[in-house]
Amino acid sequence: MPRPLRELQLPYGVPKDPVEAFAIVVRQRRLELGMTQSDFEDDDGFDRSYMSKLELAKRTPDLRALFHIAEKLQLTPTELVRRVETALESRG
Repeated sequence: MPRPLRELQLPYGVPKDPVEAFAIVVRQRRLELGMTQSDFEDDDGFDRSYMSKLELAKRTPDLRALFHIAEKLQLTPTELVRRVETALESRG
């Protein structure tokens, strides 16, 4: 059963850039699916601490990460980016 969705509290408030919007979108979708950050781990260097930094907007994903994360979130990379764009549009 998925955990209740909690609002991500970034130190920056509403997303002001794509990195913060990505953090919010990834966390929201991960929680919707009832996943933990550890569920993203693989043999290619993804670990829980990397996902934590992405969700806190302390890291920027590269293209390989974007595809990996989209797959784990059961989205296409296009849909993931579209959701980030929507989050950015809703800020103002």
